[in-house]
Amino acid sequence: MLYPWKVTIFLVISLLSLHKVYPAPPSAESLKKVHTILAKHPLVDTHNDLPWNLRTTLFNDIQKFDFNSDLKNDKNWMKSTPEEKHTDIPRLKIGGVGVQFWAAYVKSSSQYKDYVEQTLEQIDVAKRLIQKNRKYLQYATSVDEIKKSMKRNKIASLIGIEGGHSIQSSLGILRMFYELGVRYMTLTHNCNTPW
Repeated sequence: MLYPWKVTIFLVISLLSLHKVYPAPPSAESLKKVHTILAKHPLVDTHNDLPWNLRTTLFNDIQKFDFNSDLKNDKNWMKSTPEEKHTDIPRLKIGGVGVQFWAAYVKSSSQYKDYVEQTLEQIDVAKRLIQKNRKYLQYATSVDEIKKSMKRNKIASLIGIEGGHSIQSSLGILRMFYELGVRYMTLTHNCNTPW
């Protein structure tokens, strides 16, 4: 039998525990401290799926894409998978991102088919995105280039490959991806690699 006082105690404990899960918004003083720290030590985001979203939503046509706008309000951009579309220049700046790795992702189902070609297309769209937004982004492939970007108050933009299936079990392809500016590759994503 449930007693009203037990229900009341349960609700009070539950509400008190929510304070830990959902803390109050940070104070202005706390935000100032965070921004001071991020100005000296920018956030490094090692994985961003924006190139994949460009492929699936705009077929890699970045001319239709205003990356320097608040894309949360862009109905065409948000019409499919809005939960995956969380990046634009204003939010990168507000979040203190100083280094961004753009993921060159292709589906595992492309393995043994055209995954090298698709990966090249994803590298291409990432580079074109960076070039188009060079006022805010700077292509980088080394620590020195990252430091130069930070001095220029730009977001250093690097490229990583999501999934070892993209190299078709070939170290030669991996070396060519490096020559194209890729600076990391995850070993696997949703599928095994033959190697």
